[in-house]
Amino acid sequence: MARVGKLERMSCHQRFSHKSLSQMLVVIALSLLPLWAHSSTSLDYRKQHLNQCGNTYANQQSPQPLSNQPLEIYYLCLNGFAVGYSSLSKTALWSAEYLTRARIEKASELSRVDNFHEESQLPNRVKGYLTDYRNVPYDRGHLAPNADMSTLESQYDSFSLANIVPQNPVNNRSTWRDIESRTRYLAIKHNRIYVVTGVAFISNRVKKINNNILVPSHLYKAIYIPSLQQAGVYFVPNDDSQRVEVISLDELAVRIGVDAMPGLSGKVQKTAMTLPIDDYSSATKNKNTPKSEPDNQQILLVLVNLVLTIFEWIISLFKS
Repeated sequence: MARVGKLERMSCHQRFSHKSLSQMLVVIALSLLPLWAHSSTSLDYRKQHLNQCGNTYANQQSPQPLSNQPLEIYYLCLNGFAVGYSSLSKTALWSAEYLTRARIEKASELSRVDNFHEESQLPNRVKGYLTDYRNVPYDRGHLAPNADMSTLESQYDSFSLANIVPQNPVNNRSTWRDIESRTRYLAIKHNRIYVVTGVAFISNRVKKINNNILVPSHLYKAIYIPSLQQAGVYFVPNDDSQRVEVISLDELAVRIGVDAMPGLSGKVQKTAMTLPIDDYSSATKNKNTPKSEPDNQQILLVLVNLVLTIFEWIISLFKS
């Protein structure tokens, strides 16, 4: 996929909850950045982006903010994934991927080579810098993970700061890493899936690092499996609590004001499919629901993850 990026200054005129609106206003107030709206060009801009890397998105529809507040968004087509980048947060709002079994198997053969870099397609006034992430209590967390990348070019692009957010270290190295692993398992099991990984700023106090980059309060990973016609979302706070919720796309839209997969039917968006999750780190809406005993599918999932981990370790030994 070619690297293509342009600017969208867009205004969406869809109904939006007062709670989500107030949360977005917090972000806008803290960002201290100007906003513009040119709704007459936003549809053309989005169409051009989808023509270039629309296959990354389910039914070729990129995520849509549900606010009537104008947002300055850069759409980037990178190798292996697509990004919607915000000048407010100076991070991606989302990264989208189309994962297949063949891609994940090929990606497992690549050794990780860290190469964090500033995104050359972004103007200086909106981009994040390597210095922004120095001497801060956060990891440089990937949205589209390096382990999903099957080529050297896509692996390099995954380390662009346009794909990086400030992430709690425990979350990044434990909870989130497990979610990424389970997502790859789903790609292997079901052959092809669509994934949108994004951030939310819904805390009463949105933090900044080095007075430049906003720290997301939550992260999410939305997954759609075409063969099942089902979708679900992992939703986690950006902290060390190891809490994980599985929610529907509709619920995600209510919480953060973004329709992550607008190309899907209302029926698919309304219901959260069952996603693999560890009981010890989960938080469900109904906290009084008793934990069930692990079924055969859960046991198989654990065994498959164990085999994949051992396989990756053996490969790394031969390449070291």
